Amino acid sequence: MKPCITLIPRLHFPSQTIVFLILTVAVMIFPVDESRSEARRCLVVDKAARELVVFNDGRRVAAYSVSLGVDPVSDKRKVRDYATPEGLYFISYKKDPSQYHRTLGLSYPNIADAEKALASGVISASEYARILDAFRRSRPGPCGTGLGCAIAVHGGGVFRQFGPHRERDWTEGCVALDNADMDRLFAFCRQGDRVVIFNSAANLFGLARPFSRATVFDAQGLPLCPQGVCTYEAEFATILGRTAVRITEGALWSVQAVVYGPGDPGGILLTLFDRNADGRMSFQDSAEGPLAEGRTSEEVCAMVRQAVVDALSDGTCLAP
Repeated sequence: MKPCITLIPRLHFPSQTIVFLILTVAVMIFPVDESRSEARRCLVVDKAARELVVFNDGRRVAAYSVSLGVDPVSDKRKVRDYATPEGLYFISYKKDPSQYHRTLGLSYPNIADAEKALASGVISASEYARILDAFRRSRPGPCGTGLGCAIAVHGGGVFRQFGPHRERDWTEGCVALDNADMDRLFAFCRQGDRVVIFNSAANLFGLARPFSRATVFDAQGLPLCPQGVCTYEAEFATILGRTAVRITEGALWSVQAVVYGPGDPGGILLTLFDRNADGRMSFQDSAEGPLAEGRTSEEVCAMVRQAVVDALSDGTCLAP
């Protein structure tokens, strides 16, 4: 452990040896958290841009073209849907060599994936418990559930030749790079590094859903959907201010965003409500608050959506 610099009051002792001993004790009591002193690495994959951006302590240091799953647009909802998942993950293992040159395994499925899959009947309560246990122990997501597994960032090429066809999005849900780019990425990354995957072309509902968590639980800690309505919440540090997004799905669909001013608690600067979560504001939807003044509801909706896109793109990494 590296010692921190600790300020202590000026004391008058007859011996410099005693002063030295006090300084030594201060160092032992107040050690530095080495994990905070290390550079924080983060990978951000924007599915719409087909790009993986590498950040180091919030600074953009590299960008690589990527390919995605055979369904490159949808968020992954179940096994064998060939979609690339969206959300906050971490690198759970490194493998060299691998089937596709080199591999950075991702912690898919995460808890947010599991909560929504349980609510929709894709996985069972026992499968949910297995996923939760793996995530808490920082292990790769378990296989053999309705959500699938083995999602990774790997080599193999941005384009692949399949007979006479040259395909851009060819994986079963993974993120693929050219081998030379994968070599550089593999050398840079460490197990535990965070990975954000999102689709910048999605509406506010689609942007927030993969990062949102359930709000209602039963006595056993399983997420609930009262009267068939599932409620999930996510929070983003945007340029507008702390932005809380609540979505509902099931019997009712909606998205609500609340932007708070500085301080704790901060005043409400904006409340946006999209009744059917389609990203198009109608007379039944609303946008109120100081940030909405002088703007149409469509302009406010676009402003909030872009603020969330920017927050996901900035490389600071979301809190787990």
